[in-house]
Order: sequence, then C-alpha cells, then structure tokens
Amino acid sequence: MKIIQRYKVWYGVSIVLIAISLAALIGFGLKPGIDFTGGTLIEVGFDKNIETQTVREALKDVSLPSEPSVSSTGRNSVLIKTSTLTKEEIDTLINTLRTNLTQNPETGIGAVTVEQTQTIGPVVGESLTRRAVIAVILSVICIVFYVAWSFRRVQKPFSSWTMSSATIIALLHDIIITLGFVSIINHYYGYEANSYLVVALLTVLGFSVHDTIVVFDRVRENLLHAPAHTPVMVTVNNSINQTIARSLNTSLTALLVLIALAGLGGASIKPLVLTLLAGITIGTYSSIFVASPILVTWDKIKSRSSAK
Repeated sequence: MKIIQRYKVWYGVSIVLIAISLAALIGFGLKPGIDFTGGTLIEVGFDKNIETQTVREALKDVSLPSEPSVSSTGRNSVLIKTSTLTKEEIDTLINTLRTNLTQNPETGIGAVTVEQTQTIGPVVGESLTRRAVIAVILSVICIVFYVAWSFRRVQKPFSSWTMSSATIIALLHDIIITLGFVSIINHYYGYEANSYLVVALLTVLGFSVHDTIVVFDRVRENLLHAPAHTPVMVTVNNSINQTIARSLNTSLTALLVLIALAGLGGASIKPLVLTLLAGITIGTYSSIFVASPILVTWDKIKSRSSAK
C-alpha cells in the first residue's frame, strides 16, 4: 500500500482534527470536576432508578453556594456535586431531598439513603491539578529521551533526535485531539474532567509511543539493509506496510474491551472509557499517518537545504 505517498492527505486530516479540538477547548473548556477545583460529592441511593431531572427539581428549595451537578451512576443512585459544603449544609440537602421525593406521590421513590460523601478542599484540588500537569510533562520528557537513546544507532539520513522529535510531535497531536474530544463530550453529556483524565492521557501516551517505536524500529532495520540510494519515502512506506497489521491488531484488542465497557459498564466509568477509546484510536492513527510522514518531510527539507 502506498500510504506514505499520501502524507499530505494525512497532514490535512490531522490539521482539521486539531483545529476542531482547539476550537472545542477554547469554546467549551474542560469543565474540571471537584478533583481539580475542590468541592463536595454526595452519592444518594434509591429503591429504584430515578431521573436526574427529578433530583434537580427536588433540590430547587435548597440554598447552596452554587448550583449542584447531578449525574446518574446507572445503579439506582445519583452523584450530586457542588462547591464545598459544611456538615450542616449536607444534612439540609439530604433532608430536603428526602422530603421532596418521599412525600411526592408521583415519584414513588421509597427510601433515600446516603451511600457516600466526599469533600475535597480547594488547596487539595490545586495540588492535584499541579501534580497532574507535572506527571504528563515528565512522562513526555522521559519518552523523548528514551526514544533518543533507543535509536542512537539509527542510520543516516536520520538521527536519534530526529526520531524523538517526530515522536513528540505525534504525542502532542494525540494529547490535543484527546483533550478536544473530552471537552466536547463533557459539554454535551454533562461529564466533568476529574483524575480519570490524567490516567487516560498517560495510557494514551503509552499506547501511542509503543506503536510509534514499532514503526521506527522497522525503519531503522530497513535503512540498514536497504540497497544503496533507495529513496527514504520507499523505505518508510515499506516499514509501515510491514508493521501496520501488528499495530492495528494490538490496538483493536484494547478497543474491543473498551467498546464492551462503554456499552455494559457503569455510568461512573463511562468518561474514562470514552476518553481511552478516542485516545487509543487517535494514537494508533498518529503512529502510522503522522509520526512516519514527519520523517519523510524532514528528509525532504534536509535534501532541499543541501541542494542550495
């Protein structure tokens, strides 16, 4: 397959996806949850399943510092998230909820029980945000140096830092598009970005760099054994064709599990599962259609500079 010859098409697809993602991030934001901003989380259980809108209407009489966010867990309970509440305010919220729901014959909801309460202060939220950013940055830096060390003996016209630079561009591509996807689903489905986002991003980085290294390692081997004066584009294209089945099969096994979890898993893990689905998909794409074409583009630029 002549994949690499269409590198301008793959660049165009990536530019469109990045533009959409940046527009979503600017327009919608990431809607950070209490893990990053601080606040109170209350899980309330019922005898049977209840609509989140019914819970919101039951909370209209409660005077709170901010409007609560209500989401279903998929197991006859809801999660109520709001700004930091005192114990008295939490008791008032629960009592109001019980009064409005149990005394309303239309709901027929039965008992209302508190499954769990969790309060995270703003200082803890700021600390977690800072550590999350540091974790992602350190991971990217470590990946760059690891790739540079792994390909320290690559044949010309490439160098180890050429490989690591292509890898970092592909990883930034993956992070931006994944965050854009998170921004869109958070906006339209009412999800919030909590600590799961850090887990998802680090997992996506791992999958993406794994696929990229598989392709680059085959490029290194083919450069070593290719006949003299073989065009770089041909070598890279052959390397992709030799590894594309392995890359797709590896990612497909993970995606099948995630699809099953998205359909059968609980509502509480759905944001994580959807983020991983998008991230692993775009990571596989970038390893084949972004990182490898960057090598060809770099060689073309170097050749033009040498000709001048």
